[in-house]
Amino acid sequence: MTPLRYVEDVSFLRCTGCGTILAEKDFLDRTIAGEARIYDDAYWKEELSSARERGFGASIIRLAEVFAYARRPVRRFLDVSSGAGVLLDATAELLPEIANTFWGIEPFPPPPAFRSQHPQYCVGFLSSLSGCFDGGVCIEVIEHLPPPVLEQLVGELARLSEPRALWYFNSAQPDYVENIEPGYLDPHNRGHIASYSLKGLRHSFRKAGFTLHALPGRDWAFLAEYGDNPPEDGNDLLNRVSTMLPENRDHLTSARFGCLLVAAATESARCYIEASRAAWAIQELKKAKERKKRSLFKVSAWFHR
Repeated sequence: MTPLRYVEDVSFLRCTGCGTILAEKDFLDRTIAGEARIYDDAYWKEELSSARERGFGASIIRLAEVFAYARRPVRRFLDVSSGAGVLLDATAELLPEIANTFWGIEPFPPPPAFRSQHPQYCVGFLSSLSGCFDGGVCIEVIEHLPPPVLEQLVGELARLSEPRALWYFNSAQPDYVENIEPGYLDPHNRGHIASYSLKGLRHSFRKAGFTLHALPGRDWAFLAEYGDNPPEDGNDLLNRVSTMLPENRDHLTSARFGCLLVAAATESARCYIEASRAAWAIQELKKAKERKKRSLFKVSAWFHR
């Protein structure tokens, strides 16, 4: 690990092997002991506003994307560390006919007055759940977790996963933190103590039985699929969206705003993949122009010898 920078009084370090960024060990140990960041009323006062914005905005589209990417019918869907349960509220409002498909689990909930009234909103850890799930989301969670706690979560998620269960993780990776939002590292206010790279995550997920799929154009999200399957690239993932399982399409579109969410999910997936291809093409064009410039310079130098 090499020092990266201080955020207030906490030193952050980067792994020279995988690029993962972590708070200093003492702070991680205090986090594990529950001493570094307490999820109190002050935390929830700030979190609930952004949670509602996500739940009725980007997160409900990510939920629909799981249905589009999954290679098994999704009938039990879990929101991991679901906060106040806003995403469950969004499903109850937008997809009321299939609201019993969706579950949420939160180990550190806000005061009862702010919690979802959805009947499948649960307080506790993953270990307290029974039955298995076909997939779900884990949005803005793992950046709060020290490596041992993350490894425990992944292991418990494996226990709850059906074969080929698909999980969408949303958490800023090091490239995003360094180039787009340095303020994402925020140990005292938001409790963000880590930025995990996919390279750094693969070992823990593989050990628990998951395959990770990078999402092109998103250095803040990835897919974890339960089972020993080869990682897929943009073409494979685009094919999944184009050939969405009829069972999943029919399940979503049977609900009030399901058609809208299917359209939003497929367009979102396509846009990110196509944008990443365009960015790659632009970079390759720049490299080709630079090579041509160097070649012309060499020819010109030869003629003027």
